[in-house]
Amino acid sequence: MFGDAIYEVMPVYGGRIFTETEHLARLSRSLNEVKISPPMTESQWSLLLREAVQRSGERDALIYVQVTRGVAPTRSHVYPNTRPTVLVTVTPFKPLAREAVVPLSVKTALDFRWQRADIKVTSLIANGMIKNEALAEGYDDAVMIRDGKVTEGTASNVFIVVGDEIRTPPKSWQLLHGITRAEMIDTARGCGMEVVETIIDEAELYEAHELWLSSTGLELAPVGRVNDQLIGDGKAGPIWHQMFEAFQKRKQTID
Repeated sequence: MFGDAIYEVMPVYGGRIFTETEHLARLSRSLNEVKISPPMTESQWSLLLREAVQRSGERDALIYVQVTRGVAPTRSHVYPNTRPTVLVTVTPFKPLAREAVVPLSVKTALDFRWQRADIKVTSLIANGMIKNEALAEGYDDAVMIRDGKVTEGTASNVFIVVGDEIRTPPKSWQLLHGITRAEMIDTARGCGMEVVETIIDEAELYEAHELWLSSTGLELAPVGRVNDQLIGDGKAGPIWHQMFEAFQKRKQTID
């Protein structure tokens, strides 16, 4: 009734869950932030997720995990003493090959969401409104702006490239602390690239040599146009290509 739930989305590559530990840690943090009692331990979560993948028969997939506060006897703003409800789904997912990736076209949009965007809650009506307004105007997505500063995409984190430097907004309450975001930062630094977590003004989007969106489903998607202005030459840039290859190799290191 209140969107009173948290969720996680985890990638499965070759039948194995990628960054499972990191996703379960964020799930635990989200539960703690909204004061939902953990329905199971990390080891129990791990067993459940492996069972879900095995029963699905999928080799490449996305696991969706949702935990609600539970079934309350009455509608009330007061938290009920109920057992959390857990939902797990597994959906086929095949990441795009590099030659199939087409740079996205995005618009900028006012970030009018609540202040705790760092918690991965299911209350995503604002994200949906912003995303669908962008689609209705012919764009693929939107990059959200709060007080003149870049926060994130409607379901992704934002990176820009200026010269040889990769920049992304720092962690705060105003954006999700993306697991894929962290993977991309580690991937870039592992390749000897400089990554700076810093506030990004809206104007910097238009001056960037490259612009990317990162998420579990997108992995790392290049953006070729913002508000009808080309980013670079409108094509996936050379650093994105290097990152794409490095991340594909990183995915092969699943424990």
